[in-house]
Amino acid sequence: MASEKKIFSRRKFLIRGAIVLGGTVVGIYLGKRPIRRFLAQQIEGIEPPAMLSHFQPNFWFEIQPDNTILFKSPKIEMGQGIFTGFAMLAAEELEVSPEQIKVVHADTTSGPMDKVATGGSNSTPSMFVPIRQVAATMREMLCQAAAAQWGVPRSEVKAENGTLQAGARQATYAEIAAATQEWTIPKTPALKPVSEFKYVGKDFKRNDLEAKVFGDPIYGIDATMPGMLYACIIQSPFYRAPLKSAKTSEAASWPGVERIILEKDWIAVVAQTRYAAEAAMLMVEAEWDVGKKYEQEDLIRMVTVGQGKGVNVQEVGSPRRILQVPGGRIFRQEYRTPMAAHAQIEPNGTVAYVEKDKATIIMSTQSPGFVRAQLAASLGMKAKNINLIPAFPGGAFGRRMKTHNAVAAALVSRAMGKPIHAFYTREQEFMYSPCRPNTHHVLQAKIDDNGQIQALHYDLATPDMAIEDNVGSAGIFLAGADIISAGHGAPVIYNIPHKSTDVWHCPYPLDTGIWRSVGMFSNAFAVESFINELARETSQDPIALRIALLKSPEKLHQRYVAVLEKLREVSRWDMPAGEGIGRGVAFGDDRKSIAAAVVEVSLRSSRVKVNKVTMVLDPGLCINPEGIRQQAEGCIMMGISAALYEELKVKGGRIYNTSFQAYPMATLADVPEIEIVLLPGDEVPYGVGEPPLAPIAPAIASAVYDLTGKPQRSLPIRLA
Repeated sequence: MASEKKIFSRRKFLIRGAIVLGGTVVGIYLGKRPIRRFLAQQIEGIEPPAMLSHFQPNFWFEIQPDNTILFKSPKIEMGQGIFTGFAMLAAEELEVSPEQIKVVHADTTSGPMDKVATGGSNSTPSMFVPIRQVAATMREMLCQAAAAQWGVPRSEVKAENGTLQAGARQATYAEIAAATQEWTIPKTPALKPVSEFKYVGKDFKRNDLEAKVFGDPIYGIDATMPGMLYACIIQSPFYRAPLKSAKTSEAASWPGVERIILEKDWIAVVAQTRYAAEAAMLMVEAEWDVGKKYEQEDLIRMVTVGQGKGVNVQEVGSPRRILQVPGGRIFRQEYRTPMAAHAQIEPNGTVAYVEKDKATIIMSTQSPGFVRAQLAASLGMKAKNINLIPAFPGGAFGRRMKTHNAVAAALVSRAMGKPIHAFYTREQEFMYSPCRPNTHHVLQAKIDDNGQIQALHYDLATPDMAIEDNVGSAGIFLAGADIISAGHGAPVIYNIPHKSTDVWHCPYPLDTGIWRSVGMFSNAFAVESFINELARETSQDPIALRIALLKSPEKLHQRYVAVLEKLREVSRWDMPAGEGIGRGVAFGDDRKSIAAAVVEVSLRSSRVKVNKVTMVLDPGLCINPEGIRQQAEGCIMMGISAALYEELKVKGGRIYNTSFQAYPMATLADVPEIEIVLLPGDEVPYGVGEPPLAPIAPAIASAVYDLTGKPQRSLPIRLA
């Protein structure tokens, strides 16, 4: 934590930053292409700061009587292992072991609240300094308190292993805390340099492992309150279709049903048990005011380069002119990715208790501050009177950015005067979930007579993923397209003399949202697949081509080359692949972490089997290397699943594959041999929750092309 003056300055800096960004967005409409392009370039490299509600150390940390330390995290542990990393960072400055720190989610009334959200692979990078500052300040508070109690100069007090010492005097943190009535918040002491870290950089087991292995009730769906009723919330399976009419008499008479509540956009079946609510829900006959009923083919036509509005986000040299100049040859390809669900294991839901002037909400969410604000607006209640208690999510991946049924659950609770447990069924989760939209990509390159790539132009067609939800329709109007999320990863990183990228905003009739790695997944699939095909077209090795196109004196490009050279070595790329084996490679730069992968595949009964994935990852400073490897493994499996299986389908205006049977995903049988090599490249950490996902799908597609001789330009990959 900083001194009061520094805290004020930090907050003022963040406010000024927001004003500058807002001014830039407003200026877009006046400057059009140049300013939009500048904004897109800035967003690609932006490092969002920690937007925290409190910096007081005693709001973050509680010293327990047994001398353990409770750390209330403003970020959400979604399986990415940040609670373990946060404990390690705090331990460095508190002078305790990481095992001595218990990390829990901060609720919105008694701990520091994150005013943005947990996402964007930003938790560890944004909290790397604040956690250490607050911990160092807490240590200093304890040292000052000990000095005052013992009547010795502060300089004589030393903190070590959870105890305070001065000469022959010694006491635990808990003993000093228990004897201290008033605390003074001092100036933040200097932080340890990386070279003096005792824990960071070492492998630590997950500190939430035991609870998850033994099935402790830690997830949102486990939450209970005394006197709780159960509600099933029925929404339209058709996007934004209001309720027209409903027959509820049969459902209302089902045993255990307390009430049927009809609102404009939803119906709630409230019952004494979950079983009764679900059984009665199936008896409700609802009619929705549906407009056009879209089919799968309609969505593909809508999301096509040339449809909607194009926005230039990158322009280097004169690529369009070079592509039209006679001589050489033009190489052009198209790629498509499908709609996809988050398909997390735990359906979304809320436990809500709304009383006269306050509310308690328990839910699995990535954005407690945003959800609390939405609830306050819907309930007509002050946000400070709503205590949102985050639970562990059973998977998130961007799905839990939105409020889902939190508002409905709260309104039902107020109507019933009792706590309400409201969770979607699996079918509802598929139907109501915002999806990753389908995309279309067209890439063109000019190859000169010597086989050199002179120019490259990239067109990306995509619906909005996040701007309209967060800024409103004015955001799309000003920016022209979702260049923040859907356009993430669209600017081409390769050193081609003439290159450009246009993002085409395609209006869409379905609810879309952030999906793990946002636009980077589909954009990396297209760009990296195209680079692999360019290597074939110019008779070059795909790793050698990438190294040639990335070499430069810049530090970032040196990191790029180091990752690729290490990958060539550890994957044994220069050795023969073996009979019946196809190999492919792909590269990704996401959130300043660099990931490259070599994938080996074979065919089993005309189906693609991924045999091995070798990945080299440069995540900057490694806080917990074991945790990083686990994240990379998770990304690899999600990439395999998306590349080989996943596709949401629309029929008659609604999602119709609404079960895991109809929406297949990778299983344990699909797990390949995985080798992760970490290549730290800096003294600050970068995000790892999403970057390892980028190279997987294009590397699989390249490996299948290598094995079969058939290019793979759409997902999921199907050979039949």
